[in-house]
Amino acid sequence: MRRRWGRSAAAAVLSIAALLAGCGGGGGSSPTEPSPTPTAPAGQAPSGAPIFNPATLHEAKLDLDPAAWQALRDNYLENQYYAANLTIDGAAVQQVGIRSRGEGSRSEDKPGLKVEFDKYVPAQEYYGYKSLVLDNMTQDASFLRERLSFLVFEAMGIAAPRNAFARLTVNAEYWGLYALVEPVSKPFLEARLGEKSGTLFDYEWVFPYDFSWLGPQAAGYVPLPFQPETNEEKPDVATGLVAFVRAINETPGPSAMGPWLDVDRFLTHVAVENAIAEGDGIVGDQGLNNFYLYEYGAKNRFVFVPWDKDNTFRSGAWPLYRNLEANVLVRGLTADPAKRQVYADAVLRAVTSYVNPRWLTPQLESAYQQIRLAAQSDIRKPFTNPQFEAAVEGVRGVIASRESDVRSQR
Repeated sequence: MRRRWGRSAAAAVLSIAALLAGCGGGGGSSPTEPSPTPTAPAGQAPSGAPIFNPATLHEAKLDLDPAAWQALRDNYLENQYYAANLTIDGAAVQQVGIRSRGEGSRSEDKPGLKVEFDKYVPAQEYYGYKSLVLDNMTQDASFLRERLSFLVFEAMGIAAPRNAFARLTVNAEYWGLYALVEPVSKPFLEARLGEKSGTLFDYEWVFPYDFSWLGPQAAGYVPLPFQPETNEEKPDVATGLVAFVRAINETPGPSAMGPWLDVDRFLTHVAVENAIAEGDGIVGDQGLNNFYLYEYGAKNRFVFVPWDKDNTFRSGAWPLYRNLEANVLVRGLTADPAKRQVYADAVLRAVTSYVNPRWLTPQLESAYQQIRLAAQSDIRKPFTNPQFEAAVEGVRGVIASRESDVRSQR
């Protein structure tokens, strides 16, 4: 769940600007030298990156100056980078940059981490990637919600990041159970969407926003709440986005929106959020949240990519048409009876095919058995082992209830 740290919108914008400005040079001295290990192939195709193999509980190791690690933890609300060496399953990459990451999940005890492979070594990559997220999963006592959510998105034809669980050790000390999350970046775009020349926006929640028209100036949309991740140096980076938002407000129906996005695909994305009982997505309780928006190169056509799905499987009873009036885009599309039916049919397909004990529960049990001991021995997680077990049982219950609940509302 990406949230600014309880500040007003104006204060949040200022703090984010300060954080972004502070992402410069590294802190601390050089990391300690790890024992010799194989080096990951820098140019390997991302589709073949073994670090995202979900069948494996991976071993991730960070080696860095202990003083730098302490400084990162002491200043966990800052985006200061520190030099480190990273090894995953024996494949090493040296002199990477690591920093604290997350919004509501930032933690001094168990920091979420962003790894930049080319922070100190120009053009350095790891399995074809320039960055990697080590998710601390401190907002999900089950550790399972994002894994299961992305599985459902994928099964429903919505490209989602891959993730895998890992035991993280820092300077030979077990630091807890983490998730290795594939970054939504150019390798992902090329592999999953077929091209990477367009503009990728990371949606950052700073105030409740609903795709309302904020005026023709790019500054109303970028760098917040839409943070450009590619083509950010171009002065017209927001031109297509502004035109998209204008169209949403002036001609919100499905026929007019058809040139801008695949309407049925988008409604399927929203339907999956309903099937997995999410209250913090495109039709979130506090406005838009937790997605990337990609504008295809030279096409003025957009697609949404899901992200940060730890606030899912909240209840087995979930209104079928919950929050469809919450933003201008969804409201305009589902005002059309045929498209409202597309949405409802997609929710039903999701629960009858995937969010049920026949399909998703085996996925849950497999992941639970994989992580159980690592989660129980994670002394830095912000919940107890009984709370972990209760959270897993709660997700089981939601999965068991979703199909019958949706059918009862049809």
